[in-house]
Amino acid sequence: MTLIARHENNLYAEDAVRFLRVLRVLRVKIVPYLYSLLLILITQSGTVLAEDDQLSPLLRQRPGEDPRPTRFKPYIYESVPDINSSASDFVPVPDRWRQFYTGKWYDPYNQNVLKGDIPVFGSQADPWFFELGIISDTSTESRRLPTPVGAASTNEPEATDLFGDGRQFVMAQNLIMSLSLYKGNTAFKPQDFEFRFTPAFNLNYADFAEDGVLRVDPSKGDTRTDNFIGIQELFADVHLANITERYDFISTRFGVVPFISDFRGFVYNTSEPGIRFFGNYDNNIWQYNLAYFRRIDKDTNSGLNSWFEDRYEDVLIANVYHQDTPVLGHTVQANYIYRADNAGDHADDYDNNGFLVRPASIGDERRKNIHSSYFGLTGDGHYGRLNVTEAFYWVTGTESHNPIAGRQVDINAAMVALEASYDMDWMRFRASFMWASGDEDPFDDEATGFDAIFDNPNFAGGDISFWQRQGIPFLGGGLVNLVNRNSLLPDLRPGKEEGQSNYVNPGLRLYNLGIDFEITPKLKLINNASFLQFDKTEVIETLRQDSSIDRNLGWDLSSGLLYRPFLNNNVQLRVGTAFFLPQNGTRNLFGEDTFFDVFTNVILQY
Repeated sequence: MTLIARHENNLYAEDAVRFLRVLRVLRVKIVPYLYSLLLILITQSGTVLAEDDQLSPLLRQRPGEDPRPTRFKPYIYESVPDINSSASDFVPVPDRWRQFYTGKWYDPYNQNVLKGDIPVFGSQADPWFFELGIISDTSTESRRLPTPVGAASTNEPEATDLFGDGRQFVMAQNLIMSLSLYKGNTAFKPQDFEFRFTPAFNLNYADFAEDGVLRVDPSKGDTRTDNFIGIQELFADVHLANITERYDFISTRFGVVPFISDFRGFVYNTSEPGIRFFGNYDNNIWQYNLAYFRRIDKDTNSGLNSWFEDRYEDVLIANVYHQDTPVLGHTVQANYIYRADNAGDHADDYDNNGFLVRPASIGDERRKNIHSSYFGLTGDGHYGRLNVTEAFYWVTGTESHNPIAGRQVDINAAMVALEASYDMDWMRFRASFMWASGDEDPFDDEATGFDAIFDNPNFAGGDISFWQRQGIPFLGGGLVNLVNRNSLLPDLRPGKEEGQSNYVNPGLRLYNLGIDFEITPKLKLINNASFLQFDKTEVIETLRQDSSIDRNLGWDLSSGLLYRPFLNNNVQLRVGTAFFLPQNGTRNLFGEDTFFDVFTNVILQY
């Protein structure tokens, strides 16, 4: 920086210039305060700052006259107009969202009014945005499951065995539309208001080799085509308050609200009518939920929400999360869930295919109510490079009448799950363990078999594994299932969509090893091997009248391939296969056959 004195005369200018040049050379060696003082003194004598490094002649100011006005040249950048420019030098833009490129409504990869990039109405201070999401999910599946010979009729009249042809083929097409209108700029603070509506359209087809499995009436054949429209989300999200200057907040959602009770969905993972209060605190270190839901039935063949068919069940959930506990990168959650299922006070319920679902067609088939409380402690995160997920649940309460025990029972059951994984370059190694307690005395007054409310866990291979992907029938081809689709628990209930929980069950021990390969950024291979055991066998032995049922169920071997051609989730192609290799316990129940499934899944997303 140099100094220029502006005046008509240039007396002493050369001496002043030399002095300033010496100052510039020595200023690094002079106390900064002394250097600043010298500059101030020279400035007060009639000098002003200039913008270049060349020293112009110092001119003495004429006594009695004001200094001449000085016009400074600004630093010039191509994108910044001159600060002295007039209004004609500026180009107006509509708003801060449309400065350079307005985008097209059909282009999902650039600015788009349908993706919430540009306001649809409102002022710049209070903009309203609209988001449209469309998902097409097409799946096909060929499988072989233990399937009983039709009771009243069969495709093979000479079949005398308990189990018939287990070949099955199913296809499902889902079209899900999500329409969201919200107010507020979500880049730095929570949105002020949101209204979301998500209808889902389902078309499904099934072709079984045995009659009387798809419908209770065997005269309707061994194929079925069905469709349904369900409302998966319909809620308003209202921002109630900011409670700190860092936008820690409290909000509420009411309507048909999706909710997952923990990190992996071990106990409750569904969408039901209700109200949810949620928020965070202390710069997002604490997060919390308080929710109430009045559950409705699901459609039998699609699994979508029915049109508000009450199932007379209330669920209350309260949980709190704390980040970086006990180490950085790991979050713990404390969970409490209360469920009051009063379906026993109402008439029997049959599903859309004519099968009895409430009460369960097992034991003495009497109606029941369930009041249960779940206490959970779960965690998710990493310890250094080791990724971990932990879960512990204890459930207590009462069943007014358990059909297997034939009496009222007190519930006292537990579940433990642990998964650890380690990333090494393009590979991830996984190990998982799960224990769900079983009941060793089906006739006493204590039910110790763990069961969930509506689980859908992403654990030990998830929906690629045979045990979790398939609903394996136990009685009547599906009147009661050993394990239900998208569940890990062998809970002996007609179906989790419409049936009631059952806490007199054999429980489960699951040991899993897996390895995932990121072959390319577009291609991922997922592999799992699980060994399954009953925790207790007494309930199964009682129902089958066979005291020699073995604990070991078998090996679940699965592999799936995920291909994303555009390096995003707009197009996903999945294909997979799974085999269940029976051990003595499965052979005691279903014979020697090896069960399998092969599936394809195409997901298109906008």
